[in-house]
Amino acid sequence: MAKQEYDVIVIGTGAGGGMAMKTLCEAGLKVCALNAGRKLDPEKDFRNHRMPWDMKYRSFGDPATRSESIGFMDSEYVAGVWDHEIKFTTAPGSKWFFPRCLAVGGKTNFWGRSSARFGDIDFRAASLDGHGVDWPLTYAEIAPYYSRVERMIGVASSVQNRPSNPDGEYLPPFNFRCFDNILAKGAEKVGVPYLHDRIAQLTRDHEGHPACHFCGACTTGCDTGSFFSTHWRFLPKAEATKNLELRTNALAKDILVDENGMAKGVAYIDRGTKQEVEVYGRAVVVAATCVETARIMLNSKSRFWPNGIANSSGQLGRNLCDHLYGESARGYLPQLLGQPSFPDGVGDNTIVWMPRWQNLKNPKEESFVRGYSVYPYGGCSEYPWYAMQAEGFGSSYKREVKRRYPTPVSFSIQAPSLPLDTNFVDIDPEAKDPYGIPLARIHFQWDENVLKMWEHSKKVCADVIRAAGGVYEGSADEPAVPGWSLHDTGTCRMGNDPKKFVTNPFGQTHDVPNLYACDASIFPSPTDKTTTISIMTFTLRGCEHMLEDFRSGKLKRA
Repeated sequence: MAKQEYDVIVIGTGAGGGMAMKTLCEAGLKVCALNAGRKLDPEKDFRNHRMPWDMKYRSFGDPATRSESIGFMDSEYVAGVWDHEIKFTTAPGSKWFFPRCLAVGGKTNFWGRSSARFGDIDFRAASLDGHGVDWPLTYAEIAPYYSRVERMIGVASSVQNRPSNPDGEYLPPFNFRCFDNILAKGAEKVGVPYLHDRIAQLTRDHEGHPACHFCGACTTGCDTGSFFSTHWRFLPKAEATKNLELRTNALAKDILVDENGMAKGVAYIDRGTKQEVEVYGRAVVVAATCVETARIMLNSKSRFWPNGIANSSGQLGRNLCDHLYGESARGYLPQLLGQPSFPDGVGDNTIVWMPRWQNLKNPKEESFVRGYSVYPYGGCSEYPWYAMQAEGFGSSYKREVKRRYPTPVSFSIQAPSLPLDTNFVDIDPEAKDPYGIPLARIHFQWDENVLKMWEHSKKVCADVIRAAGGVYEGSADEPAVPGWSLHDTGTCRMGNDPKKFVTNPFGQTHDVPNLYACDASIFPSPTDKTTTISIMTFTLRGCEHMLEDFRSGKLKRA
């Protein structure tokens, strides 16, 4: 019996995989998408306004099965979608936090939704400060694709006229909250920006989905599709074409090659039967997240590619970078003591941010190169975190919690690490997952430059609190463990020289023209911005490049 062959196999269904499915299916290609977990049902899997005390385990999940290493992500609301069994290892001296959302749509089901564009200051960072390499394109080349993605997904923000933070095509911004107006005045006194974030969350109806109704359940899945996720937006569009076959619980093992060393399909493990299955296609898109994409490609060894597919440069898995996260400052605003509580924090979104303001005119005006952003938080969230620190007992304790409910504020840094030869992903020579697949091994430590940003942010954010008339109460002793941001980049970095880069500016691997990487693995360096909208943007551009190869005959239809 003749084997079935698709036009394209897509590994992963998150930001990159979702955009690839939609773009390729709408162009008429037959696509098989592989996802390592199950498909979600919002009516059963999402929160649907249930409060923690409505849940059997108060939303924490069954203590017999939940994973402490995944922490708050592994909640009772969306049980069983965060990876528990597919592990990784770390090299001596390294730390890494690597939760993987295996559900269809990946982390787009629960992401923070900050969606700022990268700019020329990011693409030319190496020329400005001498670290790493420049990106192989200009902002002008990618800007039209950003606009198209913003129109697709709906991004709320305001025009800010900051060249380091390019403006886009936006829905109306979310309103500043009470504490935002107070902190903004403090930031102005200190000389730092305090502006609307660019957020892929709806302030008015868009693409058949209603505006956000501020229920506060964002990080446990949106019941109404009021922020972008593959599940609500891209998957239905791809399925409507009848050109998509979605295979769930399909854990990609390696990429298959033909007699010429080109990609011919993917071998995956059916997690239900634990059997290996092969699926064939004329092109392959790997969009499994930065570390996981590197693992799949490094494990794809053959007589053509003894060190991993498309790795003649030796750069596959190298140049691993991440965002340093951490609490830069916390305190409270006494102006709000005793005010009635109001649900101004239940949107669970980054309505505002303090975008990079360092080293904009002189790349070395600070003790560090490049720059970071900060996200302020506050307001009446579902449960006041400071309640665990308040003193008292019984009614007096409750009165103190209520009195301070509207007042706490905090700041979280988002700072890019620098590419270092010592930070990379390889394959553990001994350890394997339960299916016999060799594990990724992480080599990573924070660099001196990003730690200087961390210290700088603590002083600035404390100054903002004080300038706003607030009381500064401290900061975190240490930043979050590397990997916590889920914004890792660089393992298949793009560039024009096949001897130094894994992919070209379209995410197409230099060595294997019918193999594309469509996630943050292709980014040569991180920025102060989050990665998701840029993953979608570069994937759109890369997939349209692939479509041209199909139209021109460089790639033959199945």
